[in-house]
Amino acid sequence: MQVLPSDAPLHVGQLGSFTLLGFDPHPDLGVVHTESLTSALYPEERDQVAAHRDAWQRLTSAAASVEASESLITQMRKKL
Repeated sequence: MQVLPSDAPLHVGQLGSFTLLGFDPHPDLGVVHTESLTSALYPEERDQVAAHRDAWQRLTSAAASVEASESLITQMRKKL
């Protein structure tokens, strides 16, 4: 788990959540899952999956490391 600071610049994660589904050992069979209040979409087109993989990489790069995120979460829990 990684924490993305609330003061981070605008990012694709603000457009809504998505889940990347992969099927090893066949990376070309990726699917994206997105949902709204009344429906869900499962884009399978390679360009759409690639766009979401790129967005995921940008989000994880902008977020705190796993270790720093764990420390922050632990600190916040102690304050509760």
